[in-house]
Amino acid sequence: MNLGKPLIQYAQTDVSELKEKILQLPDSFWGIDKATRIKLARGRPGNAVFFYNDVPSFVNKTSLSEARTGFVSVMRYSQRTLFQEVQQLIESEILPVIPDCDVMRVQLAELPPGQIIAPHKDVGILALIHRMHIPIITHHDVKFIIDNQLFVLEEGVLYDLNNAVMHSVVNKSLVNRFHLLVDLLPHSVAKARYFDDEEKMEKACLAFQNKVKN
Repeated sequence: MNLGKPLIQYAQTDVSELKEKILQLPDSFWGIDKATRIKLARGRPGNAVFFYNDVPSFVNKTSLSEARTGFVSVMRYSQRTLFQEVQQLIESEILPVIPDCDVMRVQLAELPPGQIIAPHKDVGILALIHRMHIPIITHHDVKFIIDNQLFVLEEGVLYDLNNAVMHSVVNKSLVNRFHLLVDLLPHSVAKARYFDDEEKMEKACLAFQNKVKN
């Protein structure tokens, strides 16, 4: 979402327990959603494990549970390792500061040492989401460049990142970086996207973009 600034920083929370559990996971855990990761992010380096997904056609629904989060029906991997810990962070740290939104997609994403997420900006429906980041494991040599400005995100701090402008990430450290990413879609856009027609969707998006700009 175009926030009118590169990012918004919120409060810090204790992620030490989640960090410890991540470090104990086998390497095989990070490959379980490889096909989904490739489909959504194409050649982006590193793996991602999904806990919510807004039911794209390629998602295997075996052993998933469906939930309604406001206007959006999503598939939740509720039996997956770390789901409860992630859900607690969403409920206690994210939803209270970003109201009137639906949880659309949730993932733990890694960025291996020496890897780069090339400059890009999100378009379409993804340009209208709040892209929330909580760094769980990171390093001061992990650099975000957002709208030509340099940022170092701190562990446990909640950020709303402007993904509608050009942004990139470089991991110059020897640490495998892990972020919790939570995509939130405003109710007005979500209702048009999932339950109304394309014309209403376009009107809702335009109205919301104008509201954000003003």
